Amino acid sequence: MRLQVGGTSLYLPLIANGTPSEWTQFAHDPQRTSFTEQMVATPWRLKWIWNGSDALGKVPSGKFGLPRNSQAITGGGRVYISAGSRGVFALNNTSGAVVWNQVAIGTVNSTPAYDMRSDALLVVSSNGRLYRLSAANGQVLNQFNSGSSSQLPLPPALWEDTVYFSMGQQVYALDRTSLAVRWQYNAGSPVETPPAYSPSAQTVVVVSRDLYVHAINANNGSRRWRVKPTPLQPGDPNGDTNYAEAKNGWPVIAEQHGLVLIRYRLDWQSLWNFNPNVLTTNSQIRQFFLSNRADQPLFALRLSDGSEAFIPNVGNGGFGDGGYLPMGPLPAIARVDGKEIAYIVVRGGPCPQNPCDSRWDSHLGELLLDDQTVSGFQAGDVRFMENTFFPTDEQAFISVAGNMILAGHWEAGIAHQIADRSPSRGATTTNPILVNDLPHIATSQDQDVCNSGFLASHYCSVGLSNTRTWPGGFYIYWKEGPVYDQYWSEYATWVVSNNTIYFVSTDGAVVALEHGVPSTASLLGDFVSSQSDLPVSPPTLDEPISYEQAAQYAGHVVTVEGQLVRVFNNGKAVYLSFVEPHQRQFVVRIMKDNWDAFGQPPDTLYRAGQRVQIRGLVAWYQGGPVINVSEPEQITVIGDQ
Repeated sequence: MRLQVGGTSLYLPLIANGTPSEWTQFAHDPQRTSFTEQMVATPWRLKWIWNGSDALGKVPSGKFGLPRNSQAITGGGRVYISAGSRGVFALNNTSGAVVWNQVAIGTVNSTPAYDMRSDALLVVSSNGRLYRLSAANGQVLNQFNSGSSSQLPLPPALWEDTVYFSMGQQVYALDRTSLAVRWQYNAGSPVETPPAYSPSAQTVVVVSRDLYVHAINANNGSRRWRVKPTPLQPGDPNGDTNYAEAKNGWPVIAEQHGLVLIRYRLDWQSLWNFNPNVLTTNSQIRQFFLSNRADQPLFALRLSDGSEAFIPNVGNGGFGDGGYLPMGPLPAIARVDGKEIAYIVVRGGPCPQNPCDSRWDSHLGELLLDDQTVSGFQAGDVRFMENTFFPTDEQAFISVAGNMILAGHWEAGIAHQIADRSPSRGATTTNPILVNDLPHIATSQDQDVCNSGFLASHYCSVGLSNTRTWPGGFYIYWKEGPVYDQYWSEYATWVVSNNTIYFVSTDGAVVALEHGVPSTASLLGDFVSSQSDLPVSPPTLDEPISYEQAAQYAGHVVTVEGQLVRVFNNGKAVYLSFVEPHQRQFVVRIMKDNWDAFGQPPDTLYRAGQRVQIRGLVAWYQGGPVINVSEPEQITVIGDQ
């Protein structure tokens, strides 16, 4: 199927599970390309918001978060959302109203897959069961019990008559209707990625905890090959440069090229080892990885035998701070002029910031998969692209719709349309591929940039403003600042399906946009409330509280006591943490602008092992409670190991 967009011809074969107009499973298709040829013409208007703001743009009491990487999928006139302990929701695609909510199947951290042949939904639960639900009413039709369990997001892959899913050490191929086992494969180590499937190679690919990539014969479940491309050892890389992880990633298959792209999570230090003042060209970046294979996060393997096809010139990054770096962005595989091109966040100087350091060198970019697609570039080369700026420790995940590049930042949805990707562009950051801004989506509009007050359209064409300014577009909340941040889940996602754009923010709101002029007549989808979600009313207390209790005192000035396990300076702030990693846990943050009040960087004054009391206002930061300290009088050391 071929689509003409401006002067660019886009091609995508029909997906056996449906048509390219529907995004029916995680990352769009079983190859996990995160690409659809469908585009929604501008202007865009708000269609509905679900699990987001109330009618005044505020955070309602029944608000809840969604699992990491939860995507909106569509089918049968409905939108389906995995909601963790709240199971699965089906929404009316026209209004955003809840059609049904299935809560009896356990915790669902994985995006379901929609089966258009039988109007059914295939759902992997953390209890180890694959459920087949009626997509019309959520009723359980049948189920398969693997006998294992996992809290990881492990979405199923659906192709023709077979559904593939991972659980425990096993990979299963089941009949899509009866859920009868066709084969199962034992990886010998817990499988930590969902499967990806290549129809042309008849191969299923997963990655296990021991960092091995497994290629499985889709006909009978036998092993085709098994390789470990990284020199690192399996383990949590937080604070240890010898370890890497595969979990929270997924294999991405470039079908036309016979490749599978595999990403590993690396330690925070790998961000800094990539120096943008030195690494400014493709040849320099390639030589860096040849000399520093432990810093290589992305690998391109041949589906035929698992051998390394080339080195992708993609430096490491992700969305973290304070020494913590999660899994970085996975590539999206688009087809342009009949040829596959990967889009991903890339790195290299010179930076848009001055001075230039390793936090400021991230860009959206093309990753070339062969030596012929763009003249003058070879397989593994990257082409730099214009984009709304985000730091290397705030990298965004990417979806591609036609020639629209959609990136999910923690605070906003970044949206661009490619304007000029001629071969003369992209070799340097000073001559990048040109883009035009599409409407962005900010989680909260904290400044009245349009001088209009809150509008039911949730739209401001002039600009958006939260912790930084963004191009004009839509906002979810109105002047809510960090209030929504307690529902944070690391990554936001974009999906384009059935002539609608869906954005799932990091706080779990689902925003649906459609073609049309923004107006005040936009709808707000049904909102699900629960008394258990209401904030705790803290008791009046003058005595110190434990750091474990801090979340209960959000919005109150208290004294928090505990023993430090880590003190970390990332150049922007000093973090005093009581649990490591500190994400979603209480942390103390001292911004660089306040270091002068301490006479010296605070990381030289405080250290792990000290027992301290911290006085200040408890706020929310990246899903956990925080006290932002601006002066040394707020910190008292009361003991030392």
